[in-house]
Parts: sequence; C-alpha cells; structure tokens
Amino acid sequence: MWGGIGPGGFGLVMFHAYKKVNQDEWAKAVDSGSLTRACKAARPDRAQGPWRILADNESFLTAPASRAAHRRARVNLWQIPPRSPDLNPVEKYWAWLRCRLRAMDMADLRAKRPAIQRTALKARVQALLRTDKARTVAAATFKTLRKTCAEVIQKRGAAARS
Repeated sequence: MWGGIGPGGFGLVMFHAYKKVNQDEWAKAVDSGSLTRACKAARPDRAQGPWRILADNESFLTAPASRAAHRRARVNLWQIPPRSPDLNPVEKYWAWLRCRLRAMDMADLRAKRPAIQRTALKARVQALLRTDKARTVAAATFKTLRKTCAEVIQKRGAAARS
C-alpha cells in the first residue's frame, strides 16, 4: 500500500500486489490522478497543487519516468536523509495501522474465525483508513513532524528521542 498523511488524514495512492513498485507503475498511478487525489484527501484545505510531498528514499520515486510524471502533476518531492525514519511521519502512522490490524486478527483468532484472505484484508484496511480515528491519528502524526525536525536540529543531526 502506498499513501501519505496530512492535516486532513490519510490519502491512499495505490495498493500493489508485491512489496516493491517500479517507476513505470508509479508514473502510471501519478498520471491517473491517484497521487493528486491522495494529496487532496490528506490536505483538503488545498484544492490544487503544486504539491510538496515528503518522500522516503525509494529509488522508483526519483527514477526518470517518476520525475516526469511528478512534473506533469505539479508535485515536488522533498527527500528525507537516508536512515532517518524519525523524520518520516507516515512510518509512525503505518505502525499504528499495523497495531490495529493485528488487534483485529487477534479478535478473529479468539472468535475461531478463519484467517482472512488478501481481498478481505484489503477491504479491512480500506475500511479502517476511512474511520474518524484513522483520520485523527494521521493528522496528529503529521503535526509531530515540525517538533521532530526541531529536535533533530537541536541535537545537530542526531535521531529524535535518542
């Protein structure tokens, strides 16, 4: 799953069948408007770009096809330093989401329900992402970025809370 968070909550860009996305698949998602829709979902106060997106260091994001698609969609990527997950607020959101999904799996196990399959998992994730709680957590997580950056600057590049 690829997406992002902002003051308005979570914006889903795409689900992918495998763990890795390549530049052509990403460019297709950007050109189809998925990234723009995700930006609008995460920032409902902004009706149009240019969009500034804090991105991790996945190589497909800076590949030629992706860069061209970003230009067409008026998207500017801000890269975080390598090995700096504390500067990527969506990682904290993913942790919250995994915790909630694990709790649902445990409830299924206690109720002796069979493990869910891929399609049901995708539906479960999408339903969870649409909840008010998920939007609240996304917005709160996004707001911590400024504080984390100030902490890293104060520690002259050291990880936050270290």
